[in-house]
Amino acid sequence: MTNKINVPSSKSYMNRALILAALREGETRLLNILDCDDSRNLINALRELGVLIEQKNSTEIVIQGSGGRFAKPSKTLDIGLAGTAMRFLTPILATQPFTSIITGNKRMQERPMKDLIEALTSIGFDIESNDYCPPLIVHGDPSIKPQKIEISSEISSQYISAIMLASPLLGNPEIIITRQTVSEPYIEMTKSMIENFASPYAIETDASSASYFFALGALGFDVKVLNLTRKSLQADILALDYMAKMGCRVIEDQEGIQVIGPKELKPLGNVDLKELPDSAMTLATLCCFANGQSTLTGLHNLRYKETDRLAALSKELSKTGAKVREAEDGLIIHGRNDLHGATIETYDDHRMAMCAAVLKSRIPEIEIAGPQCVSKTYKNFWEDFQKATS
Repeated sequence: MTNKINVPSSKSYMNRALILAALREGETRLLNILDCDDSRNLINALRELGVLIEQKNSTEIVIQGSGGRFAKPSKTLDIGLAGTAMRFLTPILATQPFTSIITGNKRMQERPMKDLIEALTSIGFDIESNDYCPPLIVHGDPSIKPQKIEISSEISSQYISAIMLASPLLGNPEIIITRQTVSEPYIEMTKSMIENFASPYAIETDASSASYFFALGALGFDVKVLNLTRKSLQADILALDYMAKMGCRVIEDQEGIQVIGPKELKPLGNVDLKELPDSAMTLATLCCFANGQSTLTGLHNLRYKETDRLAALSKELSKTGAKVREAEDGLIIHGRNDLHGATIETYDDHRMAMCAAVLKSRIPEIEIAGPQCVSKTYKNFWEDFQKATS
């Protein structure tokens, strides 16, 4: 019998929706909300900025918009490890008539925001940082309304999305992207949400979370992800195209999507995965089971996530017997059929933990150190994993 999984809502959609609802006038109902560490941290920060947010039930919240006029926080805004919240809030705070401090946990304080900070300071904003890392002291100035703003998204497309979301507060300047964009579909997602946002707004199912269950299907488990379509604007839905390249069948119907794996997975060869860095990790894990070489490129920005994910994947996947070599912007993986058990470190990184789960599905001897970090985006992951692999 097919195990049917309802994965959580998309963090990418959820956090953009929270920002858009806080910026607009009037009441916004958000449906199918995501309850995870990152979204809770952003909600807490918005409340500290004076935004009224009422939780109606487990699936709905109501937000009273500020119209872009926020209250001076009474304390430092601490967003934990929520990089999206840090990036989205920074340009908004810069437009307010007060000084604020925003920080995060130890790892967040090691994640550079140079491109975003330089873009904002180049048009006159005053932002103090620790070598471009949080904590940030943002000296707000609502009078700054540039005609244009130049910004690089070589490290993260979230910098572009952050400026787009704050654009009305900046006087709707022309946004000029100066360097190659990574994860470009996320910019299209932001653009679409800005153009179509209205109340009530339902948050879409998360394609990143779904990728681990698609991977289980590729490895032979009978599992289907509900309420998701390949027409989604989420970049990680593209992982299905690469699984098809590995020999999988992808079946979509009104209920959801199911991946059916071949008898033997094919290696991916040379592929550029810059559009989907999150599910690239899932694909890297699958490649360990595919006899032959897979070279995954375009992933330099994985070094600036919750951990240096290229280094972490190279080290941890190699423990299973796969030959994994770290390149400057990706991984070279020689998969094999006789992988073995090991203790996989997660580095307090939710995606490392979920990739380790994919390994464990076929290598029961795998031990996972720090599995609880999945709560960052998927608090019920282990229950769903058990259901999918039973």
